[in-house]
This record gives sequence, structure tokens and C-alpha cells, in this order.
Amino acid sequence: MDDHTVTGRVMAVLDAVAHLSGRATLAALTRITGIPKPTVRRIAADLVIRGMLERDVDGYRLGAHLFHLGAEAARQQGVRRDAAPFVQDLFARTGEIAWMTAFTDTSNTLVESAFGSQHIDDMRRPWPAVIRSAYFLATAAGRLVLAHRPELVDDVRSQPLPRLTPYTVTNWGQVANAVGLVRDSGVAIEQEQTTLGYSCIAAGVHDRQGKLVGAIGVCGRTSTFVAERLRRPVRSAANQLSQMVAAPY
Repeated sequence: MDDHTVTGRVMAVLDAVAHLSGRATLAALTRITGIPKPTVRRIAADLVIRGMLERDVDGYRLGAHLFHLGAEAARQQGVRRDAAPFVQDLFARTGEIAWMTAFTDTSNTLVESAFGSQHIDDMRRPWPAVIRSAYFLATAAGRLVLAHRPELVDDVRSQPLPRLTPYTVTNWGQVANAVGLVRDSGVAIEQEQTTLGYSCIAAGVHDRQGKLVGAIGVCGRTSTFVAERLRRPVRSAANQLSQMVAAPY
């Protein structure tokens, strides 16, 4: 059904291709979606360029990039299911914001969280999504990524680091020292470097090959939150979750 929005039309074309199962000719797509043929042709051509669709003599079929997104979505759903009890346990211990994120090569996605009513407004703030952003790199999760991806340091160190709070480390030499400590301990602690009045602790989650695929941690108000006390439970949760992520299904 054509809802006359750009997103709606793209989704309509993708849904129609999936429904037609290899018989998605331009004429069939036009008939099913109700979108004018020139518009369908333009959308389909753009989706082919982006790897969302592929085209052969029989018409269009779903592209490899969609398979990649589907596999990533399935992985994150599995990680979310596994992470839930550990996140709930950390929340029960602290009453603060407990969370777990999943990483791709370029993005950071919040997949599970637990928090009390006093943190509702805090959780309405945008979660850092782009791994190369200065905001993300200053977080505890960002320090974990830098510790496991030294090539990323070389790629982004030419960028100036903005001072997000009076406590933000903006010198790359000091960042490198902090990353070295994270690499040695497996735990990252960030104190008011991204948001004034808030501190955070996190540990990495790894897959079967040892690749960093996410992080689990706790954030809270610095006045009542002592990150060092959570070093052992956060690291234990990360280790147990890593074992579950690495286990064959």
C-alpha cells in the first residue's frame, strides 16, 4: 500500500520483493505496491546500488546487505535475551542504570537496560550510536572499544577531542594511558567525562573468536555511585555473558 512517504514506499518495495519470492518484476512490484512504475524503478535501482536488492533477468530479489542486517538483528536479539538477567542483577545491586550494548564496526546499540523511575529523564537522552564520535570515545564503552581496536586510535587521533565537561580528557596521550589501563584490567571507568554529575563502569563482552561484540555496565550519579565497588560484579557479568555469547546454539 502506497502511503506516499519515502520510507513507506521503500518498505513497500522491499516487502513486495520478499512476497514475490524471485518473481519480482517491475510490473509485479508496481501492481502490488500501487506505486507509479517510474517511482518503483527509481527506488529499486537505488536499493540495488545500496545492496538491499539484487537484479537478474527474472526481476529483483533481496540483496546481501539485507541478509547482513537480518543476521545482525538476530544476533542482537540473542544477546539481549542472554543479557537481561545480568542487567537486572546489576540494577538490583545498585539501583542505578544497568545496561548492555552491542557493537558493530561502526555503531553502538543499546540492547538492554534496567533503571528506576528516578532515571527516566536520564534515559531519554540520546544514546551515543556512532563509534567514531568524540562523545562515544569518551564513555566507558568507548574506552573498551579503543582498547580492543588500536587501529581505531590511529584513525581518529587526528580529530580534536571536545571538552564535554570540565573533566573530559582531551589530550590523546592521556587517552592512550587510560586505554592502556582498560586493556590491562578489562574494565573501564569513566567519571563525569561525558555528562556532569554522572559516572560509569563497563566491561567487554566477547564472542567465540575473542572479538569485542558489546559491553555491560552501570551508570549513576557520581554523588552516590562508587564505580570501584562494582569492578568485580561487572567483570563477572561480562565474563559469564561472554561465555553464553560464545556458546554454540
